[in-house]
Order: sequence, then structure tokens, then C-alpha cells
Amino acid sequence: MDWILIPIGALIGYLLGSIPTGLWVTRLYGVDIRTVGSGRTGGTNAWRAAGLKAAIPTILGDALKGALAVILVRSLGASYFPGADATITALAAGLTGGAAIWGHNWPLFAGFNGGAGGITAAATAMAIFPLAGGIVWITGALLIWWSRMASVGTFSVGAVSLATMLLLAIADVPGAHWAYVIFSVMAFIGIFMALRRNRQQLKDGKERVITIW
Repeated sequence: MDWILIPIGALIGYLLGSIPTGLWVTRLYGVDIRTVGSGRTGGTNAWRAAGLKAAIPTILGDALKGALAVILVRSLGASYFPGADATITALAAGLTGGAAIWGHNWPLFAGFNGGAGGITAAATAMAIFPLAGGIVWITGALLIWWSRMASVGTFSVGAVSLATMLLLAIADVPGAHWAYVIFSVMAFIGIFMALRRNRQQLKDGKERVITIW
């Protein structure tokens, strides 16, 4: 019966991912984030909508919900299925993380209008496999600093996560697992689809830049 962790994980991941942190936070400041800037509910648009005071809790909330989903499903597995097959456990963790990103991007609790999934994906990658997650965080942060474009860093999260999880699994690095590639594929697809408008703006040279530095 340990296989039941997989659908349970997907449901938990999607529902926690669907918590629209940015929408709820900016409402506290009398703003509907969906009417500002890109219309997405992530940290960058929360910044545009209500400033740093809204961006910080939005980023923290978006990061925590994916990571907590993975931690919760692993805890359930350890508590109720202590002898669960390692591949089943890894599949549950990977699918949970991927579902959390899709929940963030297409949230049940916000009319399926969410964010791009970058912060959620990076934090979830850290929870699933810290080595890969660390590489994702560093790469994303450096690319945002270099390009001054949140979308560039966000896209790198999906691409680098996929490449890193795959290469570490091929290299048989301790802690890596082929099942985690499922998470990265879902992260890449979710982010790629969410950023389709940004990709065109990048091609046209019209993408917004971060002006804090």
C-alpha cells in the first residue's frame, strides 16, 4: 500500500501550492495583485503592487509551501509506511514538489491565476535534494543579479533544476534519484509555460528590469 503516497503527495503538493500568498498579502494593503504589472501573484509583482513590505512575506510564503509539502509527505511516509520502497518514496517526493509548483502557477484558490513558480521551485528543489537545490539557488540569484530581470532567473530555476537533477542521477551521486527528475520536468514545464509572455518580451527587448540596483 506504500504506493498510495504518490497520489497523496500530488494532492498535498497541489493544494499547498495553491495557497495564493501574494494575492492574500497584497490585499492587506488594499491592492489586487492581479491588476498590477504582469498580473501574476509572485514576489516580483507583489513588489510592484505594494512594495518590499508585501514582497518579503510573499517570497517566504511561496518558498515555504513547496518545501513544506515535500517534508510533510516524507513525514507521512516515515510514520505510516516505514518500510516503503525507496523508489516509491522518491516518486512521492518528486511528484509532490512538481504538483506544488503547478499549484502555485495555476492555484485552485485563486481562479487558476498564479505566479511563475521560480521561488517555489527553488525552495522545493532544496527540500527534495539540497545539493541540487543549492546549485539552483546560486545560479538563479547570479542570473538575476547579472541580467536584472526576474524572468531570466526564474527560467534558469527550471532549466538548471532539470539539468542538475538529471546529471546527479546519471553520476549516481549519493542522495540523488532518478525519480527526482520528475519534479524537475514538472518544474521546467510549469515555469516555461508561465513565462511565455516574458520570453516574447525578451526577444523584443521589452522585458522589465529590476531597478533596485
